[in-house]
Amino acid sequence: MASQQKPAKFANLLINHREDARSSWKRLIAAPLSSLMTVTVIAIALLLPSFLMVLNTNLDAVVDSFRQSARITLYLAPEVSADRAIEVSNNLLQRDLIMAAEYISQQQALADFSTRSGLDSLLGQFADNPLPAAIVLTPASTDLALVSGLAEELSALPEVEQLQLDADWIRRADALATALAILARGLGAIFLLGVCFIIGNTIKLGVEHRRDEIRVIKLVGGSHSFIARPFLYTGFYLGSLGGFCALLLMLALLAAVQEPVAAFAGNDSFQSPGIAALLLLILGGALAGWLSALLASWHHIRQIDP
Repeated sequence: MASQQKPAKFANLLINHREDARSSWKRLIAAPLSSLMTVTVIAIALLLPSFLMVLNTNLDAVVDSFRQSARITLYLAPEVSADRAIEVSNNLLQRDLIMAAEYISQQQALADFSTRSGLDSLLGQFADNPLPAAIVLTPASTDLALVSGLAEELSALPEVEQLQLDADWIRRADALATALAILARGLGAIFLLGVCFIIGNTIKLGVEHRRDEIRVIKLVGGSHSFIARPFLYTGFYLGSLGGFCALLLMLALLAAVQEPVAAFAGNDSFQSPGIAALLLLILGGALAGWLSALLASWHHIRQIDP
């Protein structure tokens, strides 16, 4: 007998949930302007931190790709002979942190500069070659701290007059990427809290609007969970719709910035978020809406005396 009552009880519970879900959806449709405004605000709140995270992912990829091309250029003193420069270059190549070393003579440096600048006639008027010989080093490590330490050590060589580290601007870009990640996480937490307040306030208004109905349900023995169920569906709908609208806005913005970001990276690659990440935006909105509705509905329903 008890085994037959359990399926019947479960079936009745499903029917009640279906009715509550349907009634909550009808209430949202009955106030389209208010619902649209709430969903739009939720979508904007979810969009900004998510978009910043996507940009940060692409900026990290750009910094990583450029970090691979970091170079250390040693400009040699004028009195260093070509034989001595080649010897220094070969000695440096024996270090573990140096993957490649290329010696560039004064004549080669002048020829390369003339080709790139197109100032052949102007440079030909100089009696002496103004460009120094150099050794271009390719570090074996992409760790900027190790590369910087290596550059500081090499700058003390007696043959080196000046040193240029190409990774200086990469360090700045790396710092920018870190700051952008912190900003995205901080704004994500702030805007998520804002979403909770928006949905919570919507649920509060719904509870106040149905205050008399809630009193009657309490008088006939209705539990708090039974009364709160429609409001939970309302929060779930608002959060889900807000997440879906945020996803559409995200796709539109990514399509708009894909070309300039790829041009900045120097290639055609653009790391768009995967399907799982995009669906997570909807699920995150739905979960935030449900939790906000749960807290707000229980708080305000408990304050209503039958």
